[in-house]
Amino acid sequence: MKQCKDQQFRTQIINSELTYNLRKKVLWPHIKDGNYTIDVDKHNHTFHLGAFVEKNIISIGTFIKENNIDFLEKNQYRLRAMATDSEYRKKGAGKNLFLKAIEILKERNTRILWCSARIKAIPFYEKLNMRSLDKTYNIPNIGLHKTMYLKIN
Repeated sequence: MKQCKDQQFRTQIINSELTYNLRKKVLWPHIKDGNYTIDVDKHNHTFHLGAFVEKNIISIGTFIKENNIDFLEKNQYRLRAMATDSEYRKKGAGKNLFLKAIEILKERNTRILWCSARIKAIPFYEKLNMRSLDKTYNIPNIGLHKTMYLKIN
């Protein structure tokens, strides 16, 4: 396991292309055509965050202006394709990235952040005060998920 010097992460907005390696490695190893884009990667209101140790990107997240009909709030964002390199998990990079996103979403007057969380990621999101809806659903090639959300003040 790699050590992070004093757990110092630099988290910043990045372009979508910088997310592809971690999307491939962590989230979508089943994709064989080399296309790791999301159809909304380049939309005006979409932003991507990356957490770095030195020059190495170790955690990513894509934030999309998208409403979920399960929530009444009008100004919603969806978190997609969040991943942290396995060598850096449980060191604070994902949390750091998530908290940076909340700062940005507050500036955008976002009322709710939601995501489709893999079952194994639910404990991570719960530690960040996200709650889940009851329904579990399957996403082909990936597995069981629950919708999770955080109300933002």
